[in-house]
Amino acid sequence: MTELDILNNAIQNLEKDIPLTWDWNAIDYHKDIEVDGELKIVLNNQKLVLKVEIKKDVKNHQLLNILHYNTKFQNFLLVAEKLFPKVKKELRENKVNYLEGNGNVYINQNDVFLYIDTNKTTKTQKEKGNRAYTKTGLKVIFHFLLNPQLINNTQREIAETANVALGNIPLIINGLLDTNFILKLNKNEYVINDYEALLNKWITEFEHTLKPTLFKQRYRFHNKNQDWRDLKLNQDKTVWGGEPAGDILTNHLRPEKFILYTKETVKDLMLNYRLMPDDEGDIWAYDLFWNKEFIENTAPAALVYAELMIGNDKRSKETANIILNEHIKPNL
Repeated sequence: MTELDILNNAIQNLEKDIPLTWDWNAIDYHKDIEVDGELKIVLNNQKLVLKVEIKKDVKNHQLLNILHYNTKFQNFLLVAEKLFPKVKKELRENKVNYLEGNGNVYINQNDVFLYIDTNKTTKTQKEKGNRAYTKTGLKVIFHFLLNPQLINNTQREIAETANVALGNIPLIINGLLDTNFILKLNKNEYVINDYEALLNKWITEFEHTLKPTLFKQRYRFHNKNQDWRDLKLNQDKTVWGGEPAGDILTNHLRPEKFILYTKETVKDLMLNYRLMPDDEGDIWAYDLFWNKEFIENTAPAALVYAELMIGNDKRSKETANIILNEHIKPNL
């Protein structure tokens, strides 16, 4: 479904509940102002002119950009094919106007207030048969994000770097070509089409497909007064991720949830770092799934960014934005 299809479908469903007239003007891509177009709505003799960004859906980690648009344009409207309840709640709390594909709407602009949240969610077709977004595919994509030039290595080198079976590589590359995240420049050369778009796609799929399979166990510190910064991690096998890694990279976040990516056993973690297994503990241990060549004193910046964007609190997202601008974009 194209962006125009999403808009037309949403407006038509809104018209079933509210009599209105409307007119749409797309923004000339040569005059890019960060939104897709301008929507004029007239209802009950009230006229609204709204700057519109159209999305298929909006995951929690994408909200920071939406809030940026809402700050930049006082007459901003998000139009999306589907919005999850938690996302809609946060949009309303931040006074972001939105229109969903099924006609659900929140607009609080000038003297107009519309709020409908009773229409059933329309079912959307999932991407089928695309091997790029399987657990294995996401591991390979992550290594492309760490080193965009890796995509032009031999398929055997890619497989060895990502530690996956060789037969997966052509299927994963074809999947990325099919979804336009990479482009083929010539017979032997590829390039990532839009790094940030691929990173955001990876975050979405990582949260639901890969991350749950990496979970090992929850722990707590044996000494509840333990300062996490004093732990001497074996960096070849264990590194901080999530909030503690975000604090190490930016000095902008006081961690409350601690994530470790590790190749160490339960016994090793208990003996080396005095961690105690606890289903209610505030330390989450996950399998370290990337090539150790990329290990520093934290998980790679792209993974730290992903974990923080998946989180719900504003300060984590602010920290993620710092990491994006200071540790990811400068290396592209």
